[in-house]
Amino acid sequence: MCGIAGYVGNFKPELLKLMANTIAHRGPDAEGFWSDNICGLGHRRLSIIDPTDNASQPMQGVDERYVLTFNGEIYNFKELVAELEGYGYSFNKNSDTAVLAPLYDRYGPNMLKKLNGIFAFAIWDKHQKTLFTARDHMGVMPFYYTQTKEGFAFSSELKALAKIPSVNKDIDQDALFSYMTYLWCPGEPTLFKGVRKLLPGHYMMVDVEGGIDIQQYYQPPMPELDSKGQPIYDDTKTADDLRELFDDVVASQLLSDVPVGAFLSGGVDSSAIVSSMCQQKNAPKDVFCISFNDSSMVSEGFSEDIDYARMVANKYDLNLTEMTCDATCLDGLSDMVYSLDEPQADPAPLFVGLISKTASASGLKVLLSGTGGDDVFSGYRRHQAIMLADKLSIIPQSCRKIAATALQVMPSNKNLKRRLNKLAQIIGADLDDAIISAFNYTQPNTLSSLLTPDLKEAFANRVANHLEAELEKTASQSPLNRMLNTEWRGFLPDHNLNYSNKMGLAEGVEIRVPFVDPRVMEFAANLPPDQKLHGKETKYILKKAFEGRLPNELLYRSKAGFGAPIRTWLTDENHPLIQEFILSDTLQKRGLVDTNAVKKLFKDTQNRRVDGAYTLLSLIVIELWMRHFVDAGKDE
Repeated sequence: MCGIAGYVGNFKPELLKLMANTIAHRGPDAEGFWSDNICGLGHRRLSIIDPTDNASQPMQGVDERYVLTFNGEIYNFKELVAELEGYGYSFNKNSDTAVLAPLYDRYGPNMLKKLNGIFAFAIWDKHQKTLFTARDHMGVMPFYYTQTKEGFAFSSELKALAKIPSVNKDIDQDALFSYMTYLWCPGEPTLFKGVRKLLPGHYMMVDVEGGIDIQQYYQPPMPELDSKGQPIYDDTKTADDLRELFDDVVASQLLSDVPVGAFLSGGVDSSAIVSSMCQQKNAPKDVFCISFNDSSMVSEGFSEDIDYARMVANKYDLNLTEMTCDATCLDGLSDMVYSLDEPQADPAPLFVGLISKTASASGLKVLLSGTGGDDVFSGYRRHQAIMLADKLSIIPQSCRKIAATALQVMPSNKNLKRRLNKLAQIIGADLDDAIISAFNYTQPNTLSSLLTPDLKEAFANRVANHLEAELEKTASQSPLNRMLNTEWRGFLPDHNLNYSNKMGLAEGVEIRVPFVDPRVMEFAANLPPDQKLHGKETKYILKKAFEGRLPNELLYRSKAGFGAPIRTWLTDENHPLIQEFILSDTLQKRGLVDTNAVKKLFKDTQNRRVDGAYTLLSLIVIELWMRHFVDAGKDE
């Protein structure tokens, strides 16, 4: 796991050093640079596989025809070493990086179909004068790029590209609307008009003029359709098959020349990973968990995970390190926003950062995480809601809207009230709108009410975003699989994987994610929907797979999110964040939102008339992002 940066065009070579220094946290062990009069490549190294100087980057290969900079891990590199040696290639067979140049030499872009791993890389061909770049199947590794008057530039993180003076830093309004709606932005856009994300499962060819050609090489799996256009499911796969596959995947991801540990939240996903990890010889023993030392978790419907984490740690004789959090965790919000590059209004990245910092201090460079389990095997409440909406779709929408209105005559329990309100929004809409609205944290009418007049007009005229466009492509699939596909095309790479990767590497820790291994995703994608969501039971086949290895009281307890009591923390008008950002004129000065509307939202949230805490958090996060990436750039 590392940081990469580079360019093709008329840039000064000093740019490489500047960009690499900006992402030095991603690779604290070493740095390296290569350039000629057209191309420059930079690298920051976190040494995990072959930590010797023999694997330093940028790395040249195949008689020095190719130069590459690589971020990630290739889990099947030893098999690829044997294949390439059979074709007569000679290279450092202890390094996963070293297989990339000969693979590209032999197969061109088709090399990507041979890789099992997490990666973002760039290969410069000195003969053809082309730059080949690629991002892994599901977007575990980030890849940002820009085109300026000097040419093409790329990096692992947006903050490195923000150092280029000619980058267009005007605010992308559609990206802003997505951030405020979902708390993250799906697809290619970022808040800077001039900076884009290479989509997961895509590669890019860049020529000497800076022209780019982007192609998709991997499509997230969906069931094939029969002659009548109906999905064909594989009902032969069993829970035993899944457990065996998952053990193999976890074993492959323990590949490392440095110590490995794991997250252990006490939930099904991380516990399953730890269970599979412990089936291996010389399995790692260090695991980490967050707990909360106040009663606000229970008040917001979160259950305490620590008891379940201890249960698993005791069963497998693991070294469990526990870290406690309270409202002071929000003191790290500004640093979190800087680390993430993109506004993400979620406290979970703070906890990933805390665990990673603690693990790093313990001498660990690698952690396995349960990220993706809910997205692959169907573990969110919104999945249950969309299945209910599908069953109710035979009822005329006018009747469903009446039922939705009835649901909004809420009980006094604020957590049930919030969830029923969300359910009402889903069942009252048509199915496509219901799937998209399930991801909304800020409803369109609320968002519009907060915007300044100019932005309000732009919001009314906005075009379909990435999620909406992708949803249109899956009309023949089941509603559950359509929703899971939107998870894989947006929420997973642009939210969960983004913060896992960047918060881990902010502390020099690589986070690996077995649930998004393509083999696991293909297994899950082709299952009948009721193997994932069985009645009210989420992640049904996954839970069945680990019966006997994990206690039933853990497997079948209520869903507990990796979250925090934001609604309690951000309804305290004396909280410094509320005082500085919400109850002042700070946001008004940006020309994005109306201060009076924001203050009203706070009061309505405080009095429990609406559920606006995460909308308020999104506004705070966007302002912090502006300070880091807009204001700071003006001062340089």
